[in-house]
Amino acid sequence: MNKIYLIALGLSLSIIACKPSASGHEGHDHGGHSHDEVSGGAAHEEHNNQTVTLFSDDTEVFAEFHPLVIGQVSKFLTHLTRLDTYKPYSEGKVSISLIDKKGNGIRNTAKKPSSLGIFTPSLKPKAAGLYTLTIEVDSKFGKERFVAKNIEVYASEAKATKAIAAQQKENQTKYLKEQAWKIDFATENVKYGIFNKVIKTTGELIAASNSEIRISAKSSGIIHMPSSDMVNGKTVKKGEAIFYISGNGLSDNSLTSRFVSARSEFNKAQADFKRAEALRADQIISEREFNEAKSNFEKADIHFKLISKGYSTKGIKVSSPATGYVCNIFVKEGQYVEKGQVIGIVDRDSKLILKADLYQKHLTQLSKIHSANFKLPYRNEIYNTDELGGKLIAYGRDIHEDDYTTPVYFEINKIPELYMGSYIDVYLKSESTREVLSISKSAVLEDQSIFYVFVQTEGESFEKRFVTIGSDNGEDIEILSGLKAGERIVNKGVYFVKLASLAGALPAHSHEH
Repeated sequence: MNKIYLIALGLSLSIIACKPSASGHEGHDHGGHSHDEVSGGAAHEEHNNQTVTLFSDDTEVFAEFHPLVIGQVSKFLTHLTRLDTYKPYSEGKVSISLIDKKGNGIRNTAKKPSSLGIFTPSLKPKAAGLYTLTIEVDSKFGKERFVAKNIEVYASEAKATKAIAAQQKENQTKYLKEQAWKIDFATENVKYGIFNKVIKTTGELIAASNSEIRISAKSSGIIHMPSSDMVNGKTVKKGEAIFYISGNGLSDNSLTSRFVSARSEFNKAQADFKRAEALRADQIISEREFNEAKSNFEKADIHFKLISKGYSTKGIKVSSPATGYVCNIFVKEGQYVEKGQVIGIVDRDSKLILKADLYQKHLTQLSKIHSANFKLPYRNEIYNTDELGGKLIAYGRDIHEDDYTTPVYFEINKIPELYMGSYIDVYLKSESTREVLSISKSAVLEDQSIFYVFVQTEGESFEKRFVTIGSDNGEDIEILSGLKAGERIVNKGVYFVKLASLAGALPAHSHEH
């Protein structure tokens, strides 16, 4: 286990940039721009860059820039991230404005990114004081405007360095935007929401009662497969041949003899009927004799159609009664079967039943259960019965003696990743609801029964925060302490941020955005 962990750490460190020193992004180039370039080439000592992180529903803006000083050019390294994918903006333009209390200001626009996801407009303030910073984004996703108030322009480099240094936060883990953009990464807001009371249990995905169709032999005979790939799981269309039943090779070839006999009877009855029609026209036979010939022909016609339906030189065709897949084949090539014998099962492939086992201690909640989340052992996703068009269809009326449970049944739409027979973890949700602080379960890490998350304090800064957890529904988890509404936490790619926090003691080195 230790060997695996060290390998994972080594692989992570190969893509994780080193943690900046206490003086800020020391030796850290953005798109080929050094600190001297960001500050307009003015000579100054190493310092901490200033940052602004702003969010809309769709976009995260992270701007990093040299503290604003009178007469100095500050280049804004503006990182744009699309929140639904956590990938960088590849096009568009970014305008940055610095506006004073009277509404006067300066403005600069970057018409395209200098590198993927990073735009670099610059500003040169002329007077000290507090300003409002606006960042306007115009891209294929539309126009957005972000506002940061009380951004200070300093009278000198020394004052800027001193003020920014005092604002630095301790115990921060750096994880760069360029790193996050390359992996499956995401953040979310901590917020209050309705949380159902949840009952954790286990269950199974089973076939719906009307989903499986049993196929019976239409006649006694020898089974022949239409192809070599007729196996469990094969998809079939309605009317497609699944088996042929033949009498060839049998001493009493009943299939062939019945077909020949029915055809002979049909031909004779048809000839008799045509003859009777002609004789009736000449009034040679009575109406009773004509009706008898007509009746015999109709019976022979029906009988011959039934016998000949699906009949070919291969034998009688046994077709799939519905579009779906073959879930069971009970016979083999060359096997003899009797008429009416079940020889296979076809599943319509449209519905499944989720059967959950409810322990008797939760029976008081039985009537309040309305839906469920569930997790498959072979996938990380959490599925919801409501999202799968599901509904509660029944629950047991007695307790099973072997495990003291009663079943709860949900009917759900079948999707490709759900396999009949899978054992699952189930989170039954009752109607009892309450408003709680909750986050995605994937955001929470655990170390020896101590739980923690990573809170995003700035665009590329994260703080390890210990939390007390409550109940969970498989997808979300209740937070009893450690977080507050409005904070933002990592819910995908958390393990990489953890590894970055462990790499904090490594020496810094230069790298590019």
